[in-house]
Amino acid sequence: MRTHQIVTLLVFLAYFAVGWAVVDDYGITYDEAVQRRHGHVTVTYVADALGMDHPPLDTEGRSFSEYGMIFQMVATLIEIQLGALDDPYQYYRIRHVLGYLLFGIALYFFYRTLRLRWPATTWYPLLGTVMLMLSPRILAHAFFNPKDHILLVFYVVATYTLARFLKHRTYAALAWHVLATALALNTRFPALTLVGATVAFLIWEQVFDRPGNVKRIVQVAIYLPATLLCMLPFFPYLWVDTGSRLTGAISHMSSYTWDSTNLLFGDSLSAVDLPAYYVPAWILITTPLVYLLLLFTGLTRTITASLRHLRQGKLWSDYSSQLDFMHLGLSLAPILAIIVLHSTIYNGWRHLHFIYPGLIFLAMSGFAWLHSRYRLPAALLLALGIVGTAVNIVRMHPLQQVYFNVLVGGQLTARFDMDYWGAGYREALLQLAEQVPDGATVRVKCQNWPCVDNINALPPAARAKIIHEPDWGKADYVATNFMYPQESVDVANRVLMFAHPAVELAPRGDLVVGIYHNQ
Repeated sequence: MRTHQIVTLLVFLAYFAVGWAVVDDYGITYDEAVQRRHGHVTVTYVADALGMDHPPLDTEGRSFSEYGMIFQMVATLIEIQLGALDDPYQYYRIRHVLGYLLFGIALYFFYRTLRLRWPATTWYPLLGTVMLMLSPRILAHAFFNPKDHILLVFYVVATYTLARFLKHRTYAALAWHVLATALALNTRFPALTLVGATVAFLIWEQVFDRPGNVKRIVQVAIYLPATLLCMLPFFPYLWVDTGSRLTGAISHMSSYTWDSTNLLFGDSLSAVDLPAYYVPAWILITTPLVYLLLLFTGLTRTITASLRHLRQGKLWSDYSSQLDFMHLGLSLAPILAIIVLHSTIYNGWRHLHFIYPGLIFLAMSGFAWLHSRYRLPAALLLALGIVGTAVNIVRMHPLQQVYFNVLVGGQLTARFDMDYWGAGYREALLQLAEQVPDGATVRVKCQNWPCVDNINALPPAARAKIIHEPDWGKADYVATNFMYPQESVDVANRVLMFAHPAVELAPRGDLVVGIYHNQ
């Protein structure tokens, strides 16, 4: 093996080893219980439809999810196999391990995509993969995000199969892309961007490059129905009344209503009427600064090159520039679609994390251009970015989901949605458990649901010390992630219970989660 292959193998081994060592550090989020129940409903439906026996699952009063459940179905089957149906610590751990493993798969296919782009520059693919791996928010969500990051994984895989198909143009390559697209659509319908990109590439080439050759029209005619047919086995919701359910789910995705607000720069913004700058702003303030500088360079170079090629009646000049253009479209099109459709976005920009690998690809394109002209400064810049980000990841562990870069600072708790999913409760509860003597118990009042789920899913030793107490008058402590605006004011002034902290988590100086004596 060559040196870069050995180093690449060691990097991936380190990724999986570190993940296994720290998986228990990450907490439970709002969506995990909901998604688990969706999985149970789906598995029950499939088993009953196929006449298969199954143990009783939590389905009472639960709806049939209108999007694909492949991740939750697999996780539920593992739960059953390991006998973990009644053990929150185990069944959430199963999902965190599975999610992290899937992100490892995404890293592998991202590496393969970079290899297609830079086959002769052996270190570039590894550097780009490390940038994606060492992205604080993306890394944290890899453990506990049960839906948005599953889309990220399969979006990356399908991006690779599209890149490979564009290179080889064989029907075997098309078949792999059909399967990868179907799996991506099974996770979330924003993956329709991949369908649009594939068809657009083939139609453009048919019209402008090969007008007398109908091969690309034939490939489109195969790709679209084959993708739908491959999606159906993994999408039980569509087994009945396929057409209306499919169109209804897609329509619901683009017009979903969530009656709440998102906090950005101190402004409470309606989730159903977000300004056009909302997603770009979140990308700007949560992407490591060096990565951001390289991304701007790559974006500028790719857009400039595309405009230059367009004046010549084409959009790219060779395979490499075609891959750059492809990633530009797959990354920017979802942002533009959300702006044009006025789609609802929950706190932060996790709904669009699936475009982040494409942004890193463009950042690597920017680095390649800089490195070809300013070899040592460009290398030092990237090294500084990777090492600095790695240091931040270690310092913030296990709360990387609230990472912000240096473009913002000061009083973040009152200006931005921080740990809105409640994953940080676990670390706070574990620290509280360390303060409780063995054999003793304390009662904790939770300000919202993730805290309750995190109590139930604590490791056995800590779980034995903490009891969830819904009654304020009986609680010894109150736990909060500061989702109520008044709490940010009160904790800043140290009034009421906030004058008596038991545990406070403040990575980089900004409060994320706190547990306070109930006095």
